[in-house]
Amino acid sequence: MRRQTQLAKLIEASEDKIRYDTQVKKVLANEAILAWILKTCTEEFASCSLHEIRKCIGVPEISRKAVHQNEPDAPLDSDRQIESVGTEDGSLGEQTVFYDIRFHACAPGKARPIHLIINIEAQKDSAPGYPLENRATYYCCRLISAQYGTVFHKSEYGNIRKVYSIWLCSDPARRQANSIKKMAMDETILYGSIDASNYKADLFQVMIINLGNPDEAAENPILHLMNVLLAVDLEAKEKQRVMEKEFHIAMTAELESEVSELCNLSQGVYEKGVKEGFGQGLSQGISSSVAILRRCRYQDGEIVEQIMQEYQLTQNEAEQYVLASKSI
Repeated sequence: MRRQTQLAKLIEASEDKIRYDTQVKKVLANEAILAWILKTCTEEFASCSLHEIRKCIGVPEISRKAVHQNEPDAPLDSDRQIESVGTEDGSLGEQTVFYDIRFHACAPGKARPIHLIINIEAQKDSAPGYPLENRATYYCCRLISAQYGTVFHKSEYGNIRKVYSIWLCSDPARRQANSIKKMAMDETILYGSIDASNYKADLFQVMIINLGNPDEAAENPILHLMNVLLAVDLEAKEKQRVMEKEFHIAMTAELESEVSELCNLSQGVYEKGVKEGFGQGLSQGISSSVAILRRCRYQDGEIVEQIMQEYQLTQNEAEQYVLASKSI
């Protein structure tokens, strides 16, 4: 049995409201999309395969041995959402900042893994009345200062982790469309001779990505990916086709064999329950269908959709059946 991945479902659900809505955050938080963002926007992951990157996302501590090479032509799994480390930053004495997406990633390094903190922001306007670059820099500073007390204590400043703030601007000025700007700390010796050291000044990096029309060719992969994914006028099926064919992101997923067998065995019972439900014992028939779908490991939202369709229920009625099944 095959089913749509989480990303495929999100694309369909977002067909009419992908931009400027909370739905865009769910799409960008998909593991496969984050893997593409990290590969194309960070120096540490540039040489890694997408499958290697996927194993490094969302884990604050990871050893180099946990990074494995996968088949290069294997489709990238898009069935996982990333658990954020928290999007609220309420440092004492400072205004609370809410990040769209914030998570940890751990890139393989020469001597030891490199721990990064990544922030991704979905921004409608690249000129909101203030320099967007200043706001992005401020976010980086907050991401660094928030590490005090957890990543480093007292004078352990050598433990500070590098942070990235990546901004996706969906409606930039025409002259800025399909462009990418990078801002980073720099080190310059103004006078005298200083011995070279291993210190790197790039504690933070800002990327501002100005999107364009999906119909216009964009050779840069992250621009092309985001132009298609966040397009308003592009149908969900076309977005899914591009994700699968051009970016090798799976839009369907094989269920585990034992789950598939269970669902195959239960399918006849489920269909019988649907038919009998319209006769006598409608409520009992619906409840039986909910129980079968739950045994097949369907999520609550998927069960609601199924019984709404089969029994012509309102969303509220369907949710009541799902809720009642949990108390049994």
